[in-house]
Amino acid sequence: MDTDGRGRRGAAAVTRDDGDTAAYNRRCARYRALMAERGGDDVVLSGGLRVPAHVWGRLFPYQRTALRWLWELHQQDAGGIVGDEMGLGKTIEVAALLSALRHSRLLRATLIVAPATMLSHWVRELHAWVPDMRVMLLHDSGHAMGARGMSRSRVIRKIQDCGGALVTTYDAVRLHAAALLPFRWSYAILDEGHRIRNPEAAVTVAAKQLRTAHRLILTGAPIQNNLRELWSLFDFVFPGRLGALDVFDKQLAQPIAAGGWASASPMQAQAAYRCAVVLRDLIQPYLLRRLKRDVNAALPDKTEQVLFCRLTPHQRAAYLDYTRSDEVQEVLRGDRRAFRAVGVLRKCCNHPDLLLRDSPDRPADYGHWQRSGKMRVVAEVLRLWAAQGHRVLLFCQGRQMLDIMGAFVRARGYTHLRMDGTTPVKARASLVARFNADADVFVFLLTTRVGGIGVNLTGADRVLLFDPDWNPTTDIQARERAWRLGQTKAVTIYRLVTAGTIEEKIYHRQIFKQALTDRVLADPKQRAWLKMRDLRDLLTLDEPDDGGGRRGGGRGRDGGGAGTETEAMLRSARLPSGMVVADEEGVSSSSSDDGGDSDGGFDA
Repeated sequence: MDTDGRGRRGAAAVTRDDGDTAAYNRRCARYRALMAERGGDDVVLSGGLRVPAHVWGRLFPYQRTALRWLWELHQQDAGGIVGDEMGLGKTIEVAALLSALRHSRLLRATLIVAPATMLSHWVRELHAWVPDMRVMLLHDSGHAMGARGMSRSRVIRKIQDCGGALVTTYDAVRLHAAALLPFRWSYAILDEGHRIRNPEAAVTVAAKQLRTAHRLILTGAPIQNNLRELWSLFDFVFPGRLGALDVFDKQLAQPIAAGGWASASPMQAQAAYRCAVVLRDLIQPYLLRRLKRDVNAALPDKTEQVLFCRLTPHQRAAYLDYTRSDEVQEVLRGDRRAFRAVGVLRKCCNHPDLLLRDSPDRPADYGHWQRSGKMRVVAEVLRLWAAQGHRVLLFCQGRQMLDIMGAFVRARGYTHLRMDGTTPVKARASLVARFNADADVFVFLLTTRVGGIGVNLTGADRVLLFDPDWNPTTDIQARERAWRLGQTKAVTIYRLVTAGTIEEKIYHRQIFKQALTDRVLADPKQRAWLKMRDLRDLLTLDEPDDGGGRRGGGRGRDGGGAGTETEAMLRSARLPSGMVVADEEGVSSSSSDDGGDSDGGFDA
């Protein structure tokens, strides 16, 4: 099966929001009858919030803590960031708050902004947790605007009049701000709220003009690249809390960043520590951040490994030719911007045929897996996982590489689905539901920025990230799609990185950015291990040594040992030739490079 959401088999019905008044009234009647039958006393929180017994009883203890915290913010007329780790149920925590506020007659119209892929998810959760709240989509995929043809203004007015929930996208907030801004909202809730991390972006400016005292952001990644992004999020939920941006940048962000480099002086490190403590104390009351390991979420085990793969001879020749080209020399002289050069090298790491996609020299067997080091690893890993009965999420950054991957899995006869940026929003929810429900679907091919945001894909127990993103949070979000509430099997996550290339340097920078996040949100004393690198380092190839390892080494998330400088235990498993493994805990080891096959003992 080859379903990508673009053809007939990928078609899906519109999301059943409450554009149909009769259907909404029937649901409300069923809910009232059920409540009369169940009975039960409300749970009353300090300050008078009445939580329906059936809502309170369905929450985990840590979600009840979140509900209390959200109620405290409500009483202060303050906003906040629900920054729990991905997969802990942030949507449920907010839905429970809305249920309790509505039950306590403290809620008017609510605006919820989410990525397009998440719209149907929000409708389902609100119908489940607040059945008597009318929910409508300000989007063509919804029943109100799609099937019934309501205008935007009519949808907004209906929600305002009934005190319901309007669910829409970030693009709609940007494009239709004039229709949304005149109204007051009881709550404005931004799911995946790091979308407003750029203070100058049009969507950020529009969101910050929404008329409400109660503003919430849901994000598992409050900091993605730098501390200016955290400032932008706080400027939405609590304007003025972190001061003006230029002052924040000068007095807090820059000292913290400068003190994080391994080459920082003792004075810089001490200044960074003091600033990180100040910033942590400023944000702590208004940012709720729990990790899965902290809340006893009863999740199965998760194993994460980074697999460092060798370039094939074909890739290596193409990579070196380009690094020696006039174009790269112009970049190094500052005569040309580096964006295209970085893109070319990343394509080469994925598959050298991507460089010939639109060329007369395009090979007849375009995309053959033997010409890509990472594809060779994918071929072996998928073969083993299929034999062992696992189900897989396979993420690529771009659609061109996903096309090659799609052709490969079809040739191998693997049953699969596909979802990328061209998949209609109306089809995405049905593809996700189909994968989770149909155990015969072996692999789900996804682009990282579409399939890695918000969706629940617990039908898989294996995750393969084919190429790294500059933003570590993008990769983190993708790999957490399977390891979340509802998962019953142990999850294994493999991240593929081509050793010695630009991909390994991207991976290094991911670790540095994660260290910056941890410094503010977890441990102000944390130091980054990475030293500043220049553009020349980024655009060169670090040749692997003769022992199957690599120069420069890889590191786990905690910045542990590196490459040939680390005395690491070799895996008992025989890995595909030329592969190096680095645990997320920082232990690295290289396989033997004897060219033997990898049957038996491969830790899949």
